[in-house]
Amino acid sequence: MSILRSQVYVWEFPVRFFHWVNALAITILFLTGMYIGHPILDTPGEAVGHFFMGRVRYWHGIFAFIFMANMLFRLYWFWAGNEYSKMRLWKKEFWRDAVTTFKYYTFMTGEHAEHVGHNALAQLMYFFFVWVGGLLIMVTGLAMRGGGDPNGIIQTLFGWVVPLLRNEYQVRNLHHFLAWGYAVFLIGHLYMVFRQDILDDDGTISSMINGYKFELSSHNKKARP
Repeated sequence: MSILRSQVYVWEFPVRFFHWVNALAITILFLTGMYIGHPILDTPGEAVGHFFMGRVRYWHGIFAFIFMANMLFRLYWFWAGNEYSKMRLWKKEFWRDAVTTFKYYTFMTGEHAEHVGHNALAQLMYFFFVWVGGLLIMVTGLAMRGGGDPNGIIQTLFGWVVPLLRNEYQVRNLHHFLAWGYAVFLIGHLYMVFRQDILDDDGTISSMINGYKFELSSHNKKARP
């Protein structure tokens, strides 16, 4: 490996920290959210004697705020981090690469450009599922939480969401739908990560632990068929 490839420090610690905190927060939010929407435990007696749903809602709220703080931190690191921590969706080269990479992962072509950081398709998935989806899921979640305290600051800031979507039932449906979007994202994310690590042998999986990936040296890039 050291002869054929050169080691590159790609993912700085703040990016790796964000990744794993996000993975933990989304997992707990998804599991607690599914239970809140469809309780599967049937306990006898009065609810006040068990309060299991209350604890589930409590941890859902705690990790929701962890998720939001983590996303704000990552927004800052777009500016403060290295070149691999940024997105450049406005460049034509980005969209050409997204099309080429999509064809590669859908078996329409056997060739693709090698990337040390995220390829354009992975960045698009992050943008739509994590950032756009994350913003909507935060807004709808805060709107529902604000309903519990009509005079609170959350209701003041996000009370407009429920009238916009007609009623809280529709807000809940959108929140639930967006949560399943993360499950779809996870399937695509794992497929792309494992495929790239196996076929390109570039340390994609381990890089999210140690930060380092491997790329072909300039000499071997030219010699590679």
